[in-house]
Amino acid sequence: MNESALYDKITQLHYDNQDGYAMRGRIRSIMNGGPNGILALLGDQLKGFEDWQVPMPNLMSSGLEHLAQKIGRIPNLKIDVPNNKDSERARNKAEKIGRIITAYDDVQRLDLQMPQVGRWLPGYGYAVWVIKEKKDANGTPYPVAELRDPYNCFPGYFGADQQPKDMSIVRRVPKDSLARVYPAYKDKIMKDVPNQINIGSAYASPYTDSYNGSWANSNGQGDLVAEYYNEEGTYVFHMSSSTVLDFIPNPLGSGPAFVVAKKFSFDQLQGQYDQIIGLMASMAKINVMSIIAMEDAVFTETNITGELESGQYKKGRFAVNYFSPGSQISKPASNMPYQLFQQIDRIERQLRVGASYPATDDSQSPVSFATGRGLEELGASMSLMIREYHTVMSDAIEMIDSKRLEWDAKMYGGESKSLSGYMDNTFYSETYDPAKDISSYKTRRVYGAMAGYDEPQKIVTGLQLLQAGIIDRQTLQENLDGLDNLVRVNDRITKEKADSVLFDTLLAQAQGGDPKATMAVVQIRKNPDDMQNILDKFFTAEEPEIPQPEQELLGGGALPPQGPPPGIAQLLGGLGG
Repeated sequence: MNESALYDKITQLHYDNQDGYAMRGRIRSIMNGGPNGILALLGDQLKGFEDWQVPMPNLMSSGLEHLAQKIGRIPNLKIDVPNNKDSERARNKAEKIGRIITAYDDVQRLDLQMPQVGRWLPGYGYAVWVIKEKKDANGTPYPVAELRDPYNCFPGYFGADQQPKDMSIVRRVPKDSLARVYPAYKDKIMKDVPNQINIGSAYASPYTDSYNGSWANSNGQGDLVAEYYNEEGTYVFHMSSSTVLDFIPNPLGSGPAFVVAKKFSFDQLQGQYDQIIGLMASMAKINVMSIIAMEDAVFTETNITGELESGQYKKGRFAVNYFSPGSQISKPASNMPYQLFQQIDRIERQLRVGASYPATDDSQSPVSFATGRGLEELGASMSLMIREYHTVMSDAIEMIDSKRLEWDAKMYGGESKSLSGYMDNTFYSETYDPAKDISSYKTRRVYGAMAGYDEPQKIVTGLQLLQAGIIDRQTLQENLDGLDNLVRVNDRITKEKADSVLFDTLLAQAQGGDPKATMAVVQIRKNPDDMQNILDKFFTAEEPEIPQPEQELLGGGALPPQGPPPGIAQLLGGLGG
């Protein structure tokens, strides 16, 4: 693909995303809050106020935080044995692939990416990962999925499978940094070329917004650089000089080296909060009006009909004014603040319905007397929404697993690589050959039975499922937060049960008059911290005892005399006898 075709394709992708890009800018400003959030709601004519002067609650940001805390979790990894070949070798191979993928997750820190995805996926409507490689401390390369900011990403046509075939990522990078990375094109990069590109609205566009990519464009004077991804590979394109700075071939046969997780919508790309921005604007206006009305109600004007006899009119505490007989003094009353409060309550209810943000997330009871079953019914729609988000996120992580395994097998096949990680609550170290050990790219990502529940709900629901025999104890433990090392936890539980049985047995023997048991109880009373050693000494036999069948076989219990083994003649004589 030459420079002209690449330039046209990047421009076209930006045109295709223009309908939703201005909305993306508003969503970002509102979620970040502050004066920019108010400007995004009420217009650019409001200027000159500070963060602490923002007179409205940001329900969109609060709702997004609560939702992200429920969906921003890593799904559990499941590696199935292919073709139902339930053999020891097949199981070991599947477990090895599981350890490899878990090490991939640790290298790219997927546990920190998922909470961010939980905010971008409902807010922007989609999230983007780019498949790349990263080196560990020993210099060994591994494939990773790098999370990118969806605000700068312009995906192509999604299609029926909800996965675009190409995508561009446009950002601003300082010229000095860009010239250091690509010294061969320093002259073209440093040359002052007027940017004639005028695409998108003035409100939010990567071609006009200096804030875009602020961490890389700290001075606000960066040049536009586009990364264009398709099935051929990745093009790094300098927009100002129309120069292809770099091209990285795509080793994947399954498609382009990126994955998009898209929120389900009707027929266009939409976030969860796109439809309630107007309600937020109305709430901000009425909130400001209510504050003004309350101030006016406190400092309301005074209407005087008559003549003042005491000179100048006095105000404040202990002030006394004298008027002529027949004078009338009144303060006009206004019921406007109460009407405003009622309207704000209605708007809040509409906001919560439109954003699927229940009042129970803010620890508010929606009714005066709520039962447990009633609150469960109110949370049913929220659970269904979380399940849908989990479906999108688990499918995206499965695609990421597949592309990472394919990348590793095709790029580094034949090389012995070492990795380490933490899986099934145990630390492991693994050595593998990607060409030999990665035989399948298929994985399963499954959220737990109680994913999205808070901890009290998990405990109550989990104990009910455990009592009904639907799940086992370890599954319940895996769904509870805070239980990291389940192997040691279960070892301690088993040990405590064994100590309890042995101690009860010791007490029973002591009550039966056994002097040794009584002495052991006395020792435990004196040294309660040493109970386990005392139990070990009491219940361990002092001399090895020979079982009764062996004693009868040996003729009464004495061991047979030891000597040299019998010769061949003795064996033949015994056979003849």
